[in-house]
Amino acid sequence: MSRRTILRIFSTVLALILLCPVFAACGNPVPETAVPAPGPDAASAGETDAAAETEITRENLPDTLPSDLDFGGKSFTIYYSNGFNWTAFIEGGEELTGETVSDTVILSNESVSNRLNIDLEYYAENSGDWSTITSLVSNLIMANDSSYDVYLGEQYGLTQTAVKGFYRNVFELPYLDFSQPWWNVTFMENLQLKEDTRVFLTGDFNLTTLNQLFVQYFNKRIYLDQFGDPDELYGLVLEGNWTIDKMSELIAAAYRDLNGDGRVDTDDQLGYVAYMTASSVDPFMYCADIPFTSRDSDGKIVIDMNQERAVTLSEKVVSLFNQPAAYTKGTETFLTGGALFCNGLMRSAEGFRNMEDDFGFLPSPKLDEEQAAYRNLVGDCNLFTVIPVTCVDADMAAAVLEALNAQTYRTVTPAWYEVTLKCKYSRDLVSSEIIDLIHDAIYTDFIFAYSPMISQMGQVMRDLVTNNNTNYMSNIASKDKVARKGLERMYKDLDKNMNP
Repeated sequence: MSRRTILRIFSTVLALILLCPVFAACGNPVPETAVPAPGPDAASAGETDAAAETEITRENLPDTLPSDLDFGGKSFTIYYSNGFNWTAFIEGGEELTGETVSDTVILSNESVSNRLNIDLEYYAENSGDWSTITSLVSNLIMANDSSYDVYLGEQYGLTQTAVKGFYRNVFELPYLDFSQPWWNVTFMENLQLKEDTRVFLTGDFNLTTLNQLFVQYFNKRIYLDQFGDPDELYGLVLEGNWTIDKMSELIAAAYRDLNGDGRVDTDDQLGYVAYMTASSVDPFMYCADIPFTSRDSDGKIVIDMNQERAVTLSEKVVSLFNQPAAYTKGTETFLTGGALFCNGLMRSAEGFRNMEDDFGFLPSPKLDEEQAAYRNLVGDCNLFTVIPVTCVDADMAAAVLEALNAQTYRTVTPAWYEVTLKCKYSRDLVSSEIIDLIHDAIYTDFIFAYSPMISQMGQVMRDLVTNNNTNYMSNIASKDKVARKGLERMYKDLDKNMNP
């Protein structure tokens, strides 16, 4: 059986999965128009069938690429940083194995290859991670290595190369249609130094963005034993009342000195655990929807950290992390049922599958109930896409990326997000609704993404929490001058390197 035939069969199976009762039970009822209602005669039934076939759904949403686009069998190679083992999400496995996500990725890539008549290949750089990708990419481009048409690398590392002139301004290329739902437009806009210059791309093809979303997990048994129905927490979230104060209150109330030694340790029942203090603080710095940056009349970024809401936020966050019931040196206690809350990423859910206790998902809390919406930060190890200046055919690269993002949106994201995450890892129906809310609040901030170049201004909350210090204004004042000079230098380098 040919791969093309397998593709058609798998696409049909996936469509059936998305309409099956299991999928509907995960919070996504089948639309009434998805299955034609019986008609009074064969003619009317046929008309209904034809209408159903032409109905636009996520799985067949058209893109704007020319239907006759053909690159004549050219090779196209994508280089990606793989220190965190992203292969299953980017190129899939070596063959179809029945694993939903990996198989769907294989067939998505196959579909794009056939459609554009290209030989799509991948190179996994297993030494690549947030700390090495800067030098790896820089070395390739400085050597004028044209082996790779597209790079995928960690946000933390790639932003440090943003102004070096290494990448094409995608606004100058054809085929990319940012009006389509498979592009994370607001996310990309927040990364732009100039409104007319975009070098970093992120969309559904960058499934690592969803994987790297910060979320707050909670133990449903502990909540039930001490506070009542766990759905109360979901209710707070959906009503817009899930706040830092409420989370801190629950953390403190959840503590139990189980070994009776009068000291807080991991043998007790803890209120909150996190892998480490540093990165676990980041989502709390940005959960309050405070506009730390703006744009001037020329569309350039202006840093504006001197805000009263940020003072209030820092006081609450420092208090949350430094209360006795909060432990930030590992999450094992949550896995064994010994903590109410756990800071993690969306992909952490896979590691919780074998927990004896049921767990739930929550967004990062708001600063207060008056805040309009939740904000969920994406960790800085998510992968960005760039088209390097060494790419021999940048127009082809743009077409391939548009096709990959579109096809991932149609098939891969539903396979991971709807089937795998919401049904396989989530343990209740309401969690699915919460996960949707978390997804819709995806966010990054310019000062977070570019923090290494602006005196680590985007991580000031880490310093405050680590030192149990609530003097926010003093902290930013100590960094402000250096940060502004760093930003000014970035613009000078951008103008020099992007417009030589």
